Formats: sequence, C-alpha cells, structure tokens
Amino acid sequence: MNYQFIKDSRAMLVGNYLVVADLHIGYAKTLEERGYNIPNQMKAFLKSIKELKQQSGAENLVILGDVKHNIPKIALQEKYDIPDFFYELAEVFRKVVVIKGNHDGQIELMIHPKNVEVKKEFLLDGFGFIHGHSYPSTEFMKKCRVLIMGHIHPVFKVKDALGELHIYPCWIISSLKKSKLKKYKETSVEKVIVVPVFNPLFTGYERLAGPFADALKREEIFLLDLTKVK
Repeated sequence: MNYQFIKDSRAMLVGNYLVVADLHIGYAKTLEERGYNIPNQMKAFLKSIKELKQQSGAENLVILGDVKHNIPKIALQEKYDIPDFFYELAEVFRKVVVIKGNHDGQIELMIHPKNVEVKKEFLLDGFGFIHGHSYPSTEFMKKCRVLIMGHIHPVFKVKDALGELHIYPCWIISSLKKSKLKKYKETSVEKVIVVPVFNPLFTGYERLAGPFADALKREEIFLLDLTKVK
C-alpha cells in the first residue's frame, strides 16, 4: 500500500483512505468572541473534504484528532456543528475513523453514525495513525512501519531579501531516533509523517512538540504545492 500527498491541499491519501488532521471546529467562534468576523467553517470543511474525496477517489476517511477546538468544555456551536458534520461525512464515505486528540474530550457523545469510529490509534497494513499528543500502545509500535500524526501544525519559515518573514504550512518526513524513544523496547517504525493542520486559520509551529519530539530527525520538508525545501 502506498501513500501520496495531495498537491495544493492539506490532505494525503493512504491506500483508499483520505487523511486530514486538526480541524478545530469551534475555533472560528472563539475568534468571533475576540472581535473577529469569521464565517462558520464547518460547511467549508465539508465542501473541501468532499472535493478531495472526488479528486483522490478515496472511499474512507481518517481524521487525526482535534476535530473540536474548545477544551475542556464543549462549546454550544460545537454541540450543533459536530453531529451534523459527521452525519454528512457518513453519507459520502464508507468508513470514517476519528483519532481522538487532546481537544476531543467527550467527542464520542457527539458522533452517532454507525460507520464512524473513534479510536486512540489505528493500524492499516503497516501504516499507523495517531494524533501525536500521547504515546501509542506497545503493540501498535511493534506493527507500525510508517507513523502518521497531526497535533504539531508544522510550518516552514523563511525570510525574503527584504527581511520579511513568510510562513508556509508543510509536510515533515522524519526518521525515528529509537535511542531517544526509550519507552519502547521494540518498534518497527521506519518513517514518521507529520501532517499539516487542516484549519487554515492556524499558522503553526517550526518546533516539534509532543512525546516524539526529541526522537524525530527531519529528513524532508514539502510545502503544500509539493515543493521540496529540505
């Protein structure tokens, strides 16, 4: 089974699974409360995901956590938007897997379609999917060859000739320094892919975060248009 980044998007294809990360539904409402006029993003997310499905031919969907934004509470807007969001996704995908992120407390209570599952981790023919804020299980690390995660919101920063800083969401491909990951006696992970944040309202971070941060060695960085910058 192969994978590919979908050009000019914040999504990738793994086999027949479309993969996105970090939607943060509810963040627009948070910005609105701070005085910004931001349209509700749920409809835009649905439109984009459906277009990506058609473009890629994916039959299934994996969301790598942080579907919702507010923690620890569930905001009123999220209570309305998230159930509707998954009812619509359930109609167009055969299977939807939601990896529970650190912002996703009680999200199980808002997801009702039978073909939508909430998991801590998900294995698919050697590909392992996590959010990235906590350690996966020992058994998961034994079977996973390519680890795919969100949580970090990776960006590439560069200054132009005038000294102006430009920030680009990006894909990071890393190797795993197993000597730095002493929690596991055995792991089959050969490659780690960090997925850009799907929500365009977020900028992101150059610095890696989470339990794998010290164990990741950046090998390649790709911008959304698939320009290789490292």
